Amino acid sequence: MAVPRSLTALVGAAALSLALAGCSDPPVGTITATDGVTTVKLTSPFNGTCHSFTAQGVTAVRNNILADIVLHHGPDCADPQGAETFYLATGTSVEDASERWLSFSIVS
Repeated sequence: MAVPRSLTALVGAAALSLALAGCSDPPVGTITATDGVTTVKLTSPFNGTCHSFTAQGVTAVRNNILADIVLHHGPDCADPQGAETFYLATGTSVEDASERWLSFSIVS
């Protein structure tokens, strides 16, 4: 039995879409964070994972990657009870000596 061309094209397009989604590149650029003493630079961090800053946390973050990020007060992109995350758009920065961020995730 012959398979219709439209079904073959549909299945091929779906397979190609799935393959391309699995091969996405990491966001290009650098995230720079500091606690006033130590500076951390992360270049082209991978999407879909949690990234840690330093054990004591950072008080200033500059997002120079081509994606937005979310800053977290706890390790492993978890937040303590009552702590709020902070959304940081691409090309922007935040500095607050009263805040300490321990990790970040990339918004996809």
